[in-house]
Amino acid sequence: MSDVPTSAEVIRRRGGLWHHLDFRRLWIGETVSQFGTFISQLALPLVAILVLHASTFEVGLLATFEMLAFLVIGLPAGAWVDRMRFRWVLIVNDVIRAVALGSIPLAQLFGILTIGQLYVVAIVTGLSTVFFDVAYQSYLPALVDREALVEGNSKLQASESVAQIAGPGIGGLLIQALTAPYAILVDALSFLWSASWVGAIKARPPKPER
Repeated sequence: MSDVPTSAEVIRRRGGLWHHLDFRRLWIGETVSQFGTFISQLALPLVAILVLHASTFEVGLLATFEMLAFLVIGLPAGAWVDRMRFRWVLIVNDVIRAVALGSIPLAQLFGILTIGQLYVVAIVTGLSTVFFDVAYQSYLPALVDREALVEGNSKLQASESVAQIAGPGIGGLLIQALTAPYAILVDALSFLWSASWVGAIKARPPKPER
């Protein structure tokens, strides 16, 4: 038998995936993106209420649009993403969310923000979130060895759980400090930050076959 350790053994000896550079980049990008997702889910309705003085029906409709993508394309998104390069799916959908959310403070600055724009932003960010969530889970096996998948999935899911709990609280603090439209600007920048971490991943798995 060969005395040369496998990459999985080297990682395990060094303390697990903490020392896997590409995984750390994916993990940080995913964590930042998850926080951004839960912050925007709080901030969009507050923009509708505090800035546009939306009715109860309009706010409820906005919440529906935020969740609509998960119901409509949650299942087929997995099949679509499996035919794409995961890294680019992550980067593109982070950038899409940044642009969509960044349009809100820009529209507010020029006094042209409408509830219709919030509906469009909610739909676009919801769709991008679905593709991002599917892609980061599919990307993990391409970055780490099979022996490290359990550890990798645990870390990624832990980040999502923490973001789900702490994200709305951070969003509330940002809204209190900056007002809702400009808190969304910070949220938009967080998605660009996430994209920069994912873009720094060095591994280039081959494109999946159609």
